[in-house]
Amino acid sequence: MGNRAKWEGWAWSFHQFGERLLRMAAAHLMWVVCTLLGGIVFGIFPATAALYDVLSGKWNDRGLPSAFWDAFRHYFWRSQWLGWGTVLTGAILWVDVVFFLRMGSLWGLSIAAVFAGIGFLHAATSCYAFSLLVREEDADVKRTLKQSFWLVAAFPLHSLLTMGGLLLLLILLLAIPALPILLGASLPVRWMNARMSRLLEKRDRKRSTTQPRGETYAV
Repeated sequence: MGNRAKWEGWAWSFHQFGERLLRMAAAHLMWVVCTLLGGIVFGIFPATAALYDVLSGKWNDRGLPSAFWDAFRHYFWRSQWLGWGTVLTGAILWVDVVFFLRMGSLWGLSIAAVFAGIGFLHAATSCYAFSLLVREEDADVKRTLKQSFWLVAAFPLHSLLTMGGLLLLLILLLAIPALPILLGASLPVRWMNARMSRLLEKRDRKRSTTQPRGETYAV
């Protein structure tokens, strides 16, 4: 009887895992469709925001196409400002790093290292920002970026592990040709949503255990 219950538990877990993969594959397909509908340039960031939204679990009681399309329209303009703003600033930082590296001097390498560090902070802030954008539906871009920046600054080790895991996922996607077709956008977004949930839990736990200076609590 115990073995039967054990096998039924494994079968149910496998079923849930397969169902989750199917949802992620369907969400990735919707991301591709909406990106193309926006002509790629105007579609990629709203589609990405919608992907963050549906993979956060909000659409479980609704059909995926309807939920994705509603999120695509809801975040359309804010995601454009957020996405293209971070791309532009990221490109400027990349040019700065390359410029100082080509100088070949110790001074140039030192400045390049500083810009590389700023670039990491920028990348982590940008990745967290999309997840934060869909968690607070009425948050503006400025507030979202500010919150994302302070989360990265407050938890640098968590951010380092998050970006390292994201890099490993991208390497995995490049190594296995079928994965980008089936789960190309969903895997990184799923990872970032999970890490953001973990980060917010750490922040809330830190707030709850921090005692203001000079204040005592009654037992």
